[in-house]
Amino acid sequence: MFARELKNYFLIAFAGAILFLPFLGNVHLFDWDEINFAEAAREMIETGDYLTVRIDYDPFHEKPPLFIWFQVLSMKIFGVNEFAARLPNAINGIITLLILFTIGKKIYNTDFGKLWALAYVGSFLPHFYFKSGIIDPVFNLFMFLGVYFLYRYHISSLKLPESVGKPALMLIYAGFFTACAILTKGPVGFLLPALAFSIFAVIKRKEHIASLLSIIIYIIISFVPYLVWYLSVQYYSGADLFSDFIAYHLRLLTTGDAGHSGPIYYHLVVLLFGCFPASFFFFKGLQKDERDSIFQKDFSLILLILLLVVVVIFSLVKTKIIHYSSLSYFPITYFAARAMFNIGIRNHKAGKYLTFFVSLFGFLLAGAIALFPLALMNTDIYIDRITDLFTKAILMSKVEWGGWEWIVGLNLAVFIMFFIFFAARQKPLKSYLALFGGVALTIFLILPVLAPKIDTYLQSAPNEFYKKLQGKDVYVHVLGYKSYAHYFYTKKPFHLSPKSKGISKDEWESWLLNGEIDKPAYFVTNIKNHKKYLDSHPELNLLYEKNGYAFLKREKK
Repeated sequence: MFARELKNYFLIAFAGAILFLPFLGNVHLFDWDEINFAEAAREMIETGDYLTVRIDYDPFHEKPPLFIWFQVLSMKIFGVNEFAARLPNAINGIITLLILFTIGKKIYNTDFGKLWALAYVGSFLPHFYFKSGIIDPVFNLFMFLGVYFLYRYHISSLKLPESVGKPALMLIYAGFFTACAILTKGPVGFLLPALAFSIFAVIKRKEHIASLLSIIIYIIISFVPYLVWYLSVQYYSGADLFSDFIAYHLRLLTTGDAGHSGPIYYHLVVLLFGCFPASFFFFKGLQKDERDSIFQKDFSLILLILLLVVVVIFSLVKTKIIHYSSLSYFPITYFAARAMFNIGIRNHKAGKYLTFFVSLFGFLLAGAIALFPLALMNTDIYIDRITDLFTKAILMSKVEWGGWEWIVGLNLAVFIMFFIFFAARQKPLKSYLALFGGVALTIFLILPVLAPKIDTYLQSAPNEFYKKLQGKDVYVHVLGYKSYAHYFYTKKPFHLSPKSKGISKDEWESWLLNGEIDKPAYFVTNIKNHKKYLDSHPELNLLYEKNGYAFLKREKK
């Protein structure tokens, strides 16, 4: 029995390693979030100050440092590069699959644990984010574990047959993981788990949930590490973290920050299509089964509440970014696994339309993935119809295509056909393995086959320009748009920052364009704006244009 369980853990870890680790450094980091966190880690190493999060050597109080510390550790081992920046999430992906298997096995059985891990790794956005350098996969895992151990605290207090562990220990675990979430992304790491459990407690009010003392202990454990870090930074730097943090989150709540706005149903659309195919199984997974124990029913309830809390809160928030609702991936894939478990193990009927709609969208998606490279290889067919100068220049970029990249879409279509084949022959578990396994393989192939091409079109020109300026005593700045790439890819030292010159961030651009600069300044802008800057600043010289970007230079005075 032990050997069999050990084999399961090994196979899941091995599959995760194969899917997540290769090709992490295959493309440049993407603006903004990937480079933002990686640059903060680089500057920690550069300054030797591991308490303060900085961007361009100026305190950056929008995020606490835990995830950035993981990146620092990775960069200390593997160097300051894309692989090191993304490695923490790849490792987190392996850990997440093992945790889902373990929890699923405890809630139902080993088969359910495997199905939950399969649903997560075989859905587009949940899988894709483990290949990124953004903060959310680690943040979400900590919040999910906070919710899980709050639930375990509830169950252990009821002394049900399934309860294992003392309530006090479960409360400590819940507080610990919530503390990690807060130290990763701030107090919202407490808000979401605590709000979900509070609603759960109201619904289960006739049962023992938590004493006032337990609530106080949980809050103290959750916030002590964050407060220690906060007070340490406040003491050593005198920075006003609290006001900056509040101002930032008020901006997110009340405005579409930095152009990231959208309709109130934005996250519903993102979750439905971004979490394919798990999202298509979600409603089937909500169906009740009389064999479910209180332990299983309550776990389903708290995850459903968690999903609703995330969707409602981030639908109301004015700033709309895809990964804001990514904590929802845990309940969505749980209910997808429950649907597969009920159909494949408990012999529920799959229903008339589930296979049809999954197959239909799967083929549409496969077609889109196959047509995407073909459209970029044959831009001459439609390029004259494009009026936007920047978009047109990007599409005219010189990118080497092999002509075979469409097979990534074909790969998905083949697995969809296997899904249909096994479903028609009443072999649901094999059909799910084909479907989710095929999606996982498709995402795996996108990184080496399609992502480098996309990177070349969108950002390789400026990034290669920045790399050529590494180690040179020059200023580098972007004009007309927001970016962090020039900090990271020039490996900008402190003496080239506004802070070293005693110039504010708001005045830095004007000084570089008009001031008495003491060394050459290089600028990057898009080709729609460069004439404006050349006309208004005669000292600027155009170096060259490439892939929709213009590269300018101003000599020192």
